[in-house]
Amino acid sequence: MIKFLKSNKIIVLLILFVCIIFILNPKIYSESVLDAITVWALKVLPVLFPFFIFTRLIVSLATFKAGKLDKYFNKLYRVPNFGFKIFLLSAISGYPMGAKLICALNEEGKIKTREAEKMMSFCSISGPMFIIGTVGVNIFLSYKAGLIILIANVLSALINGLIYRKDKLVEKEQLYSRNKNENILSDTVYDSTISILLVCAYMVLSFLIIDVLLNIGLLNNITKALCSIFDCPQNFETIKSSIIGLFEITRGIIELNNAGISLTIKTIIASGLIGFGGISILMQSLSFLNKLKIPAKTILKQKTTQGLICLIVTIPLAFIFI
Repeated sequence: MIKFLKSNKIIVLLILFVCIIFILNPKIYSESVLDAITVWALKVLPVLFPFFIFTRLIVSLATFKAGKLDKYFNKLYRVPNFGFKIFLLSAISGYPMGAKLICALNEEGKIKTREAEKMMSFCSISGPMFIIGTVGVNIFLSYKAGLIILIANVLSALINGLIYRKDKLVEKEQLYSRNKNENILSDTVYDSTISILLVCAYMVLSFLIIDVLLNIGLLNNITKALCSIFDCPQNFETIKSSIIGLFEITRGIIELNNAGISLTIKTIIASGLIGFGGISILMQSLSFLNKLKIPAKTILKQKTTQGLICLIVTIPLAFIFI
């Protein structure tokens, strides 16, 4: 109890510190918030919002009968028979749609909480539109780099799922059953609107935290310390960009592109960051999974292993094909 109270005091003090910093430099941090909202409005909202609506309608109306690939998935990953369909929808839609789909399936009474936890190990994945379109073509100016990152991310998700397949399912859990009289379309639009606004909120927080860390010099000091430990002062910008990417992947990859390193190294680091997803994506996923009571440390562990696997898988692909 004492430890809990102490941790709460530390969090409160940190929040107060951020508020004071914001008050002292309102123009700088207002611009940071506007930058986040602009990225959300131009890059995220047009892509994710329609997917939120359509996929939720699919989950509500589909019967999810098992096909051949679903049966293989069921045996391989020990998840419900429609596991492959959810993986495919997650891979097409991208972050944070996997978490959103899994939460919707649980609310519809189609999967149990323990099944949802296992499915998150391979259904939390970035989509081709972001990886190839935004990262590959728009940022790195290389379709090939985007394609390599996409292949590595899909493979890393599938490998990551195998790591967590041994977890036993809970058979006695009671499933929620939707009231047939509910207005599915109205509920879907409302739920999707709240969800896309949550994404915006977490992006704003991530951009704000990054700028606070940059402006007080803490991020630079951490980067210098890491450069000193690994004896690589020439990689200062690369390490700093990677740390930023651990918070928010889009901004981190943009910074990485300006770090003056080869396309091969950019591709490898960016792939690892996308596999991990960043703190922003992690918080978005947890906000959707909140009702399922899945521990944050479980999702963090899954995303950490996925990021590392993605990094390792990308290394040979990047050196061979770039």
